[in-house]
Amino acid sequence: MVLVHPQVRSRDDNVIAQIVRGLRERTHAAVGVCSIEDLPGSTLDSEGKAVVAVGENASAAATLIYNRAPVVPILVRQLPKETGSGISLFLDPNVYIQQLRALSPDVNVVTLIHRDDVPQSFIDTVRAAAAAHRLRFEAIGVATLRDAAVVVETVVRQAGPQDGIWLQGRVIGMNADILLPKIVASSWDRKVPVFTDEADYVARGLLFAVTHDYSDLGRSVADLIDSARQGIRYANGVKTVLNGRTATAIGIFLPTSQEKEFDDVYK
Repeated sequence: MVLVHPQVRSRDDNVIAQIVRGLRERTHAAVGVCSIEDLPGSTLDSEGKAVVAVGENASAAATLIYNRAPVVPILVRQLPKETGSGISLFLDPNVYIQQLRALSPDVNVVTLIHRDDVPQSFIDTVRAAAAAHRLRFEAIGVATLRDAAVVVETVVRQAGPQDGIWLQGRVIGMNADILLPKIVASSWDRKVPVFTDEADYVARGLLFAVTHDYSDLGRSVADLIDSARQGIRYANGVKTVLNGRTATAIGIFLPTSQEKEFDDVYK
């Protein structure tokens, strides 16, 4: 089996290592690892087994090179047309909504602020998850940093303790130094739970994050390869992170037993 990945920053090397570890745990087979850049000259052979491709670009490159083995894309926004199955970049939205409910049971509205290239199918899935928990739902897409700054400031300024704001990490990543201080200040001032999918932003003041458990992702890929299931699936192996200071600041006081349910708690 071969895993093909894009060129990653050194801080992301551990992500690839965790995915490979999960694959090996489930398959007990050799797993070769190759970047897109090294793929044309690679001597790695898939031995007729599936090729796991991390992201859209790796999927396209692997499909060209390994044209006799199935390519299974993971961490993609949507499946390429020629691909039968894969795992989404997005985690199961129900996990986020359930965590929000556990921390802020009085919330009755959730607003998703997302990059405008997010597939409509994902937004529809979030909408269904919110409805299942009897929450009103709104989604707002942004394309530029200016859009993001205006939307975030407006939404957070008008929100209160009964509003939950799901702020995707890719929005914050447009310029975290500009966006985060205002978000956190408004969140504390107005007692608004703001959550995301990037642990680093919880360390900097957002209430909580739900992120991929990448070893579990590797195991899930192995299971998917061995099954006949088609289509894209949302991963539900997660890690959760809480900012304890923000929880206290917005009026959430958790018993020690509930805090221990999080993988990390920033104090």
